[in-house]
Amino acid sequence: MITHSLKRFAWITGLLFAGSISADPLFEDRDLFEMSLAADFKTMFKEKDKSKRYPARFVYPGSEGAVDVELEVRGNFRLQNCQVPGLRIIFPKKPKEGLFAKQKKLKLVAQCRKKGDMWQDYLIQEYTAYRGYEALTDNSFRARLVKSTYVDTGDNDESWNNYAFFIEDKGRMAKRLDMKEVKDNQVSRNDLSAAEANLAVMYQFLVANTDFSLLKGEGDEPCCHNAKLLDPGGKLVPVPYDFDLSGIINTRYAAPPMSLGIKKVTQRLYRGFCNNNEVVPDTLAHMIARKDDVYAAFMDERIRPKTLKKMGKFLDKFYEIAASQKNIDRHIIRKCR
Repeated sequence: MITHSLKRFAWITGLLFAGSISADPLFEDRDLFEMSLAADFKTMFKEKDKSKRYPARFVYPGSEGAVDVELEVRGNFRLQNCQVPGLRIIFPKKPKEGLFAKQKKLKLVAQCRKKGDMWQDYLIQEYTAYRGYEALTDNSFRARLVKSTYVDTGDNDESWNNYAFFIEDKGRMAKRLDMKEVKDNQVSRNDLSAAEANLAVMYQFLVANTDFSLLKGEGDEPCCHNAKLLDPGGKLVPVPYDFDLSGIINTRYAAPPMSLGIKKVTQRLYRGFCNNNEVVPDTLAHMIARKDDVYAAFMDERIRPKTLKKMGKFLDKFYEIAASQKNIDRHIIRKCR
């Protein structure tokens, strides 16, 4: 069984649940709401031009009619491989009140394919992955599930309706947590908070995701790959995002990097740092203490029962590892880098 110092555990959990101000109205609760976007999606999805903005009309609860916004396509893999890529909604005039008060730009994660129960499961599963991390720490991106209608003004007014979810803007998250965004492209392991970095990589181990880096951004982009760094005035805090290639979701298009030596994304591979091994017991103790909240976050009733069953078993395997020192040594401690 895991043993740990109560004093040290209290210090770590105190850091993980550091004080924060209230979330913006969009992320204050979890109630599902309906919205609609009307734009020339036919042209947008054909061009896939990340540098271009497309005019759109946005209707949401309390908007008192359609609001003029702009859309950008975003992402890398899904931009090239999905029928509907990720979107970014930009408000030319930041709303001062209402559901989208204080928002300037927001990522919208859309269902990859317009139709199909499997694709709907994928979308909601990824949403629950954000919720799962939030169950472990305040230092996480908030997400809000919606039901969205898309009206394609460039294709005889074709329309379709799917689930989607918004992700909290990184600048708004930083303000909520009273931290600063880190703009550096690359950092060292010693720059990171051991507790926060270890929680981030352990959560990636839980969901079986290897598509991330806590040390370097893609190309010249700010650090990091599928994670953002925040500065609380000391050691840096990594906040992971983008979980669609994780094993707990197991999308049909997901494959691990060949360099890692695993054949399937459902194979867990610990990517934590050896210099943080001393906090592994405390990290796992914290995750065990929050186990019920983690399961509750993932077990969303909008996901098909057969998919939920697989997710439950997948979580069970992580907690079986966490409950055995022999398994911890084999699957975590000896796999560090």
